[in-house]
Parts: sequence; structure tokens; C-alpha cells
Amino acid sequence: MSVQLARATAEKLVERLGLNTAPIDVEKIAEDLGLRVVAEDLGTEISGLLVSKDGMASIAVERSEPPVRKRFTIAHEIGHFLLRHHLQRNELVHADEHWQVIYRSPRASEGLEPMEVQANQFAASLLMPMKLVRDRVEKLQKPLTEKDVKALTSEFKVSEQAMTIRLSGLGLI
Repeated sequence: MSVQLARATAEKLVERLGLNTAPIDVEKIAEDLGLRVVAEDLGTEISGLLVSKDGMASIAVERSEPPVRKRFTIAHEIGHFLLRHHLQRNELVHADEHWQVIYRSPRASEGLEPMEVQANQFAASLLMPMKLVRDRVEKLQKPLTEKDVKALTSEFKVSEQAMTIRLSGLGLI
């Protein structure tokens, strides 16, 4: 599984669901996919979990995280689900005969584990779809200012870091 396939999977989901305005409602997407989202006290080491059992799956997010972080975590866990990472057995998946759990730790964004990189790229593409970001940036003056980036951050309900990385990845800054 490549990063490009993870991005394409998110973009196809955005297209299939007819999502053409920001912010993207990730909780609704999760619901539409049959994923229940719950806020729990997961501690300081885990931002989110994807738990699956007998073909059913749920997402838990750390309740104390800021809203933009929760949104990214939900999108990240949707990525794991659609990319079928929860069905693979490796050190990130804790499984027994009945339960499989994959989690997003604070280290997930360090880019060291391929499945985490793929889920992060999926999340960025889901929350900040290429077409929506490009269309929005075309309406702004160029070059983009810090104020423009902050406005996009607010519009897409993502962190400034996530938006800056996305804009850079799309060659827009």
C-alpha cells in the first residue's frame, strides 16, 4: 500500500459522498461507514483507537484533545479502516481471537511507520481535499500570507500545521 493510494482512497471517498464544502464532517462520514465514534479518556499516550470485532468497528478519541486534533484523529482512524490496516497483523495491531485494535499515538505523526504515514496522508486528503483546497486558494491573493493560511485553517477546521503541510504538499506555498 502506497501513500499515493491512501490519498487517492480519501479523494475517491470525498467524490463518492459528494463533499464539496469545508469543513468536512468526519463524524458523519464515520457514521455513514458504520463506525461509531466515542470520546474517552485514553490517557496521554493515545490520541485515538480503531477497535474491530466480528466485522464491526468503532473509533475512540481522546476526550481532552482539541477539536481540530480530534477531527484529524477520526479521519486518521477512518483511513486505517478503509485501508484495511486493522486486518493486518503487526506490532501496531493488538489482536486476539476476537478483538483487533489499532491506535494513533502521539508519535504517529513522526513518519516512522508506513501504515501511520498512509493513515496521516489519508486524513489530510479527507479533511483538506485537493480540489477544495485548490479552489479556495485560487480565490485568494498570491502569494499566500500568514493571514490566508489562518483563514484556511479556520475554514477547514484543521490545525495550522496540518494546513501548512497540505498547502506545501500541493505546491501552493
